[in-house]
Amino acid sequence: MSESQGFQLNQAQSQSLSLSQGMRQSILILQLDAIDLTTYLEDISMTNPLITVHTTLDRRLPDSQDAQLESEHQSLFTYLLEQVQLTMRDTHLRKIVIYLIQQLDPRGYLSLSNEDIATELNLSTTEALDAITLLQRLDPPGVGARDLQECLYLQAEQDPDQIPEGILALLQDCFEDLVKHRWHDIEVKLKLSRKQIDACVAYIQTLTANPGIAYGRPQVEYIVPELKLSMQNNEASLSLNRHSQPELIFAQATYDQLNATDDAEVRRYLREKKDQYQSLEYAMQRRQETLVMIGREIIRAQFDYFKDPSLPLAPLLLRDIAQRLQLSESTVSRTINNKYLQTESGVYPLKMFFSRYSPAAGGESRSTAQLIATLKQIVAKEDPTKPFSDSALAKLLSDQGFVVARRTVAKYRQVAGIASARDRKIR
Repeated sequence: MSESQGFQLNQAQSQSLSLSQGMRQSILILQLDAIDLTTYLEDISMTNPLITVHTTLDRRLPDSQDAQLESEHQSLFTYLLEQVQLTMRDTHLRKIVIYLIQQLDPRGYLSLSNEDIATELNLSTTEALDAITLLQRLDPPGVGARDLQECLYLQAEQDPDQIPEGILALLQDCFEDLVKHRWHDIEVKLKLSRKQIDACVAYIQTLTANPGIAYGRPQVEYIVPELKLSMQNNEASLSLNRHSQPELIFAQATYDQLNATDDAEVRRYLREKKDQYQSLEYAMQRRQETLVMIGREIIRAQFDYFKDPSLPLAPLLLRDIAQRLQLSESTVSRTINNKYLQTESGVYPLKMFFSRYSPAAGGESRSTAQLIATLKQIVAKEDPTKPFSDSALAKLLSDQGFVVARRTVAKYRQVAGIASARDRKIR
């Protein structure tokens, strides 16, 4: 399918696809941080009289003990680059994937054809296809698609849950029929009933036409640690910060009173709103359980570091946690995204405890701790009257084997307690 066709289809489907503001509810709840989650639930409660959201967070106060200022938001490029560094060895193919990430538009679409990529990078067709496949396996699902059809297909293909029968064939072979509502043609070609087709259409409306859109806007102004680590007698204790978790309250009395009516329409409405509450409650419980499970695995893997922060982090990749917990890498990635751990020495992003592999001389591997140590060394040797910018630091780190983006440098500069170039400059 050509790009022009994809653009036209995007316009044709924009109205129906706008019914969904992102991935399905459970995935969205897993990825949201505590503040955004609270806002999301409060928005839903405005349309559901049976739901009340209770929270002890005060999002108005910048000096709140629960929240810390977070001035930098995460771009789609940064999010994808971090996944590459946490899941792929430093190979020629990984460099191609990073190049492709740089070519994505704000929606997460890749405008280059297979032939363009092969020609520009002097690759074989097989190498180009391998790199595109790796890119399209990253989170969010649908990233790296060339048009709307491929974007929706990738999301359905990577769905860890059960998908409607015939959905992949519908998206792959009958997309034009779908757009033009030629239901009879689809029934004949795919041998699906109208009920099955309706289920497929309803499912498609839960997908997103713009997988990268959530990363094109600033994130929340404050961060809230959702996990807390305590160390006593060389033993680690991890707990969920209940104070940061919004609580859903079901209006049982209101439900019982209204449900006593003989009006079938009112009862149907109440049943729908109660189902929505139960779905949210289940998704919230799963979110907490998954966050704690992953947090415990991080503590287990980095136990020596938590006992003595002067030690380097142990090598740890997303797939290590995923394999131990029998989760997908995308689930781990979503769970740790914008989540923080409170320790006795400060509040840290969970992503910090994953070491990035970058082969050095002699076949050794370099971790995040080594990256920070190298960053400190570079800054210590800089001219204080002309300190390095974050972009310059990214270039210097790259020269020493650490391929990182400017935003990543800024994040680890803050973790290392290094001021910005403006504040470091001696006049």
